[in-house]
Amino acid sequence: MDLGNRKLIVIGANSDIAKSLIYNQKLKNNKIYAISRNELEDLDNLSIVKTNDYNDLSEIISKIDVENEDVSVVNFTGSINLKPLHLAKDQEMYDILEINLMSNFRALSSLLKNNMNSLSYVCFSSVAANYGLPNHELISAAKSGVEGLIRSCSATYGYKNYRFNCIAPGTIETKLTKRMISNEKTKEMVRNMYPLKKIGTPSDIEQCLLWLLSDSSSFVTGQTISIDGGLNNINSRILQ
Repeated sequence: MDLGNRKLIVIGANSDIAKSLIYNQKLKNNKIYAISRNELEDLDNLSIVKTNDYNDLSEIISKIDVENEDVSVVNFTGSINLKPLHLAKDQEMYDILEINLMSNFRALSSLLKNNMNSLSYVCFSSVAANYGLPNHELISAAKSGVEGLIRSCSATYGYKNYRFNCIAPGTIETKLTKRMISNEKTKEMVRNMYPLKKIGTPSDIEQCLLWLLSDSSSFVTGQTISIDGGLNNINSRILQ
């Protein structure tokens, strides 16, 4: 599945899933804009914006010409901070909100000032937004905010043919989760949380992401799609 002639903007382009998406699309689509805090390699012929701080997302996106275009945007920016709430400091909460919620606010507030032919915007929530997990209070609060933002935008801008959706992953084996599953013992503990008894991979996310970004999902908006090995709404523990 490819995105045809849609203009693709990838925020957080250095993530493992983002790199896979870009590599697979760059031969099919010459209108890709990659925004990253890290240097990107092997991405010839793409428009790459290096930024030190996603605080300037509004300004960066305002410089991309999206007027009268069919636009697909995916925001991969995210962070994890796992600790019980009574040990968390105010600044840690602000940092989680900044990366996970405010990056979407800034990107959308800039995009929505334009008149696009169509928009498909996809960002990332977490299984923790709808399923109580120990020590996930900070990320759960931020990702719940992301889901609310996406649903409300879907209601406000649907008449313009703008669509907004979330993907809520479980544990996916990427750089972001490396510390959580750093050895075989912790990996086994995480696997046992899931009905499918395994940890996800970037490829588990990519096909759903492509579908949401493309015209193939033109009747889908305001949704949070769980790709979480069944954790969100299946309880298999009673059978173990």
